[in-house]
Amino acid sequence: MFSSIEQSGNIAVVQTNFSWGEDLARVIAIVERHFDDFNGNGFYPHPDEESLQRELLQVPTLAKFAAQVGSRKARGLAITGLGLAGMSEAHRNAVLYAIALTQGFPTSTDQRTKRVAWDVRARAGTQSKFVTFSERVGNADMHTDSSFYPMPEEQFMLYVVSSARCNGGESLLIDVEDIVAELQKTEAGRAAYALLLTRDVPFRVPSVYAAQDDQVEIFYAPVFHSEGTAMRWRYDSIEKGLAARPDLATPDLVAALRLLNDVIETGAPRFVRQLPDDTLLCADNHRTLHGRAMYTDPDRHLIRIRISSTPNALRVGPSGVAAD
Repeated sequence: MFSSIEQSGNIAVVQTNFSWGEDLARVIAIVERHFDDFNGNGFYPHPDEESLQRELLQVPTLAKFAAQVGSRKARGLAITGLGLAGMSEAHRNAVLYAIALTQGFPTSTDQRTKRVAWDVRARAGTQSKFVTFSERVGNADMHTDSSFYPMPEEQFMLYVVSSARCNGGESLLIDVEDIVAELQKTEAGRAAYALLLTRDVPFRVPSVYAAQDDQVEIFYAPVFHSEGTAMRWRYDSIEKGLAARPDLATPDLVAALRLLNDVIETGAPRFVRQLPDDTLLCADNHRTLHGRAMYTDPDRHLIRIRISSTPNALRVGPSGVAAD
């Protein structure tokens, strides 16, 4: 189903070599039958998502595709030529939602819209004081999604509707293993790693994801978790969290965070690729950091879906179905 093109550490790029055939229409029909309200073509975590998941896995091509993705050991997998180019927004997002549901349980992006499929593109006239990476042109520092929530999703997908036409906007991935390896090379790095494995740091929730734009929401957690093999990271969120809680900005913590940020942004090896239109990037949200290179094209457009291993009804935090 996939033809390998390139392997870079734990990141792989593959090309599809199959046709969806009539199964594409079957997938769309199943999703449409289960949703009365498409939530602006962004959908929402379906209250009977496990039953819907089982039904979708009865579609042969989708089931084979899901098995291929799930069997890959890569922490990042870019699938080119997915076969969704030229579809309407509603049908394209329905298929992306279906693919995501076969890998786990898609979560709502924020507390306001409850959308599962989130548009990553520049928004004119955005007024939020803390603008998130997905709402503007330019680069995006390396980060993990939902770092400021209690249960960051284990996976995320990014589908390229339209890549930047300005020779920029490359997708970036860094394996957490490589970050830890860089830290272990120096005494200061080892000390920073030990501190950030145990010390809670404040993550401020971006305004677009907060319940109210003028409300300061902060979540506290260590940067490294899962015995140091995984991370939650978003440096601007931490900086704004420390600004709101200056009593926590001790010299040792500030120094450790700055050192780690330098390693992440300039020291650790990274996957760099300009992903073409109709590419689906699947990545581990705990064991890789992702970002993007500088770009200026306002028409660059990606769709992001976050995927939890835990059904939404059992999740803790604003991305679950149940109200907090």
